[in-house]
Amino acid sequence: MFSLDHPQKNPLFDFYAPLGSQYRGLLSIPHSGENIPAEFEKFLSGDQRAYKEDVDFKVNELVDIKKLQESGIAVLVAHVHRVCIDLNRAESNCVLFWKDNTQGKKLVIHDPGPDATQALIEKYHRPYFEILKAALQDLEKRKKGLVSMVDLHSMPSRPTEYHMKQNPNQKMHRANFCVSDRNGKTATSEFINFFKDQLVNAGHEASINDPYIGGYVTEYVDKFRTNNIQIEINRSIYMDETIKELISSKVEKLKPLLTDVLIKGFEAFDS
Repeated sequence: MFSLDHPQKNPLFDFYAPLGSQYRGLLSIPHSGENIPAEFEKFLSGDQRAYKEDVDFKVNELVDIKKLQESGIAVLVAHVHRVCIDLNRAESNCVLFWKDNTQGKKLVIHDPGPDATQALIEKYHRPYFEILKAALQDLEKRKKGLVSMVDLHSMPSRPTEYHMKQNPNQKMHRANFCVSDRNGKTATSEFINFFKDQLVNAGHEASINDPYIGGYVTEYVDKFRTNNIQIEINRSIYMDETIKELISSKVEKLKPLLTDVLIKGFEAFDS
């Protein structure tokens, strides 16, 4: 499975295997998908603009996937929109979790019911975690020490009313990057600080576990023998948050920088 020199195509995700004999780690991108399968449409409002509010917009285009592959890093990119299936949540609340978006716009208008919900879990949630599991188990077999995993996301530049309800004490200002490890549970301090320091050395402000501590993917991956972190990218450093478009001049600067930081981190902790 993991010796392919091209992405493993699937309607739900792409798995880009590492190229060559070296396999250093795994990068997961679960929230950049914008595909809404037809079977979800009857449950949703149809407000396309509302759907776009909380997608990790084009995060998969902020890294050079081919260069990561050549450096021994596998990349897993989801296609299905988080409005339908939120892959950063457990099975128990992953289906149509977002009844409203973080701006309060209605998303879900009908409940699929328990039988349909279970079928959607089996079809759309489990396959992502099956390949995640297979990739991590393969890494564990190849490595003596901890294996490296990064879950890549983006975040609004400022907390919304929804975010303030979740954490009333959070700051209005957000760093360019938030690096998190479930408050020290899923990675060594050396691992998380290496990524944070690399981002800072590249000229960006970076925080640790503020305002996010990691999500379900981070928690799930901790079952394996891993150094495992989540990285959130402040959307203001690569896109127009109002009209939901990439800013090409910003992407051109960010993409090689972020790719380089990831490669350095995976190489530094390749055991």
